Amino acid sequence: MNNIAWEDNLLERKVESDLKDLLKTLVAFANSVKPDHKAVILIGEKDDGTIQGVANPDNIQKRIRDECEKIYPSILWKSFVYQKEGKHCIRIEIEYSGDTPHFGGSTWIRKGSETIKANDEIFKNLIEIRLDIVRELSKWVGKEITIYGEQSTVPQMREENFPKPITRIFQHRWERENIDVKIIEVNRFWVTFETTQEPKSRQSEPLNKLTLTFDDVRNRLKVIVAY
Repeated sequence: MNNIAWEDNLLERKVESDLKDLLKTLVAFANSVKPDHKAVILIGEKDDGTIQGVANPDNIQKRIRDECEKIYPSILWKSFVYQKEGKHCIRIEIEYSGDTPHFGGSTWIRKGSETIKANDEIFKNLIEIRLDIVRELSKWVGKEITIYGEQSTVPQMREENFPKPITRIFQHRWERENIDVKIIEVNRFWVTFETTQEPKSRQSEPLNKLTLTFDDVRNRLKVIVAY
């Protein structure tokens, strides 16, 4: 598990007097954090890193628990007290749950350093992540995987006589059997791959052409693509 927040947009500092939007922030982080990463909220620290601390850590912990219990589906979170410059602060860590979208009355996501209400398109994307194959592929976005062109699905060559006699030979678009690629984009209709070798190129494949397995040699996802 990566112990840092997913980029800067999922690390937020709050002082004790600025917790009125805590529920909204928790929902936004749970909807935006990527697999194998953590979103982090630091209560008792100002935006500039100045340590203010909290007066009663137990009360803050209870409030965090109460707010998290309002969220459906349940989020993966934990909180603990830490000391910095002799003052008590609280760290909340939120992990990817696989059950997005989460709601706390409405649903929110992170856009840069802001918490915003999800629009229809964003909400649809959150729903799509719940689909099993989309969910698994989404874990590998930006990472190298192995792609395999299933040669057995390629049609046999055939003779055609119109408009003139020719022999039609078919080739799989992923001609080599095992290719290193990165996943660039995933949705419930297709996935876009990018080759890692120069010159780089992109190819999108419909989900119904894909079978997921695992490359045990390279310890990573392997995608089998039918013709």
